[in-house]
Amino acid sequence: MMPPVTGRARILGTFDFQEVDHPAVDLMEGHVWPELQQYFRASHGLDDAGSVTDLLDPDSRWTELEYVGPSGDDASPPVAATRDIRSGPLASASTVAEVETYPRPDPSWLVPGDYRAFAERYPDRARILIPGWRPLFWGACEAFGFERALTAVREEPALFEAFVEGQHTWYMSVLRRAVAAAQEHVDICWLGDDCAGQHGMLIAPADWRRIIKPRLAQQVRLIREHGMRVMLHSCGAVRPILGDLIDIGVSALLVFQTSAAGMDAASIARDFGGRMAFYGGIDVQGVLSTGTPAEVAEEVQRNVRAFRRCGGYVVANAHHGVSSIRGENIEAMFEAARRLAAREQREATA
Repeated sequence: MMPPVTGRARILGTFDFQEVDHPAVDLMEGHVWPELQQYFRASHGLDDAGSVTDLLDPDSRWTELEYVGPSGDDASPPVAATRDIRSGPLASASTVAEVETYPRPDPSWLVPGDYRAFAERYPDRARILIPGWRPLFWGACEAFGFERALTAVREEPALFEAFVEGQHTWYMSVLRRAVAAAQEHVDICWLGDDCAGQHGMLIAPADWRRIIKPRLAQQVRLIREHGMRVMLHSCGAVRPILGDLIDIGVSALLVFQTSAAGMDAASIARDFGGRMAFYGGIDVQGVLSTGTPAEVAEEVQRNVRAFRRCGGYVVANAHHGVSSIRGENIEAMFEAARRLAAREQREATA
């Protein structure tokens, strides 16, 4: 059996498809949501998110840019929860000029942190930067409204691409400052865009390749030039574009929603294992919300075994912020990942 290693070595080794002492395990995007906090307050007497993270002790630590701009609806804050997207501020736009005037916050309102201090605080944990949620495809859905955005891809491509280009240009200005500050101190940079649902892509793969892929590739290249791996948040049935993500240098997919069509761990490991790492995979629609700790452990084992030959799997909840997730099942997920190597060692020598 391998000697214990640090969480940082475990995550980075997993991203490099190396053997590690036990499966890397993390709390999705480092997020402690209110219901999870309530569980740990009641069960362990912990009064803040940091204490919950310290108790679980995931293999990664996460940091975000600080927003210092004005507050309020007119400020267009850089990170916002997905809202009702039946309509949007560009719902009635009919010209490229209107789309090009879509307001975005001043990039200087997003301030990089002291990443040297962050690295010194967590030398033994993988350090991950979230520069902010400004997705290209899903951003267009928020701006135009969902139905208008989907039809604009084909019927009004100039409008759709004008929005995506403006979003990309703005985000690149944020990324340049962020990755320059994070270089040598942060291991992984997170990017995010949702372009699929439970049963398939929301945008045709050919349209995604034409409009989104070249711009995403520029973002990935900028990050990699600053010495960081790239992990992309994209929910749902994204199997049709996994090869494209590998081609442009994405190191890992998060959230790895195994309950989505074509995203089961066995076939993903078979067809893409060893070329991209997969982070998540412990289902919140089922086992984490309605299962028992024993069933959670079984799912952890099943996913880990699917990637046994190729490596590249990080155990984590497939989404966060879902009120139905049982706190005891999050604890069981961490415990199962850490016990799995010892259990398999016992089985191998029995």
